[in-house]
Amino acid sequence: MEGSTVMEDSTQRANVIGARDVGCAVSVDKNINTIHQTNETFWSIKGNDVLGTTALPLYGAFVSEENCQLFGEMNGKKVLEIGCGTGHSLHYVGKRGASELWGGLDISKDQIDKTKAYLAKHDLVSNLICSPMEEACGIPTDYFDIVYSVYGIGWTTDLDCTFERVYSYLKQGGTFIFSWSHPIHKCVSFEDEGLHFKKNPTLMNHGIPYPLMEIHCHCLIGKCQPI
Repeated sequence: MEGSTVMEDSTQRANVIGARDVGCAVSVDKNINTIHQTNETFWSIKGNDVLGTTALPLYGAFVSEENCQLFGEMNGKKVLEIGCGTGHSLHYVGKRGASELWGGLDISKDQIDKTKAYLAKHDLVSNLICSPMEEACGIPTDYFDIVYSVYGIGWTTDLDCTFERVYSYLKQGGTFIFSWSHPIHKCVSFEDEGLHFKKNPTLMNHGIPYPLMEIHCHCLIGKCQPI
């Protein structure tokens, strides 16, 4: 089955690629090549316009590197980003002393080109690779001090394989840092300097509205090291 446009419908539950609160989505079958082609087209044509850009120092909604300090000292570190987007995160780590920047593992050549242009404007260079993150693509193994991904990991078609590859890229004692949108985001709004459940008639528990309450889950964020 080819990709097809699906209008937003709260009763529908399709296999959706690249969807959020955007009014429509693309439904595809589970053929890996079809998913890759759909994701590549989405990010090449309108991904940043629809979903925006989330990049370091932000990990996602209200969570930042300044708050979490996950990277630590970056001087002299070899760093790989998974899902480089427009290059803003690579710029962030490059300006903080990383000695070697690798980026890409981005499925969209358009995103790779944007990254290259953005880094060049700031006198930075990076080894950029256009490839699905779950596939072998010539990245050196046992090499990087830090591998990170900001809102990129969720686009993989094979999470186990992707994590295994990340493990292989890291040198002993290296660090993997990643973030992804917390599913609670679609149910909350920012009010009075805090996150609250939306006052929405669709947010019902067996016909009883959920209470308006403050929550403190901002985004899914992880840091791990090989053992």
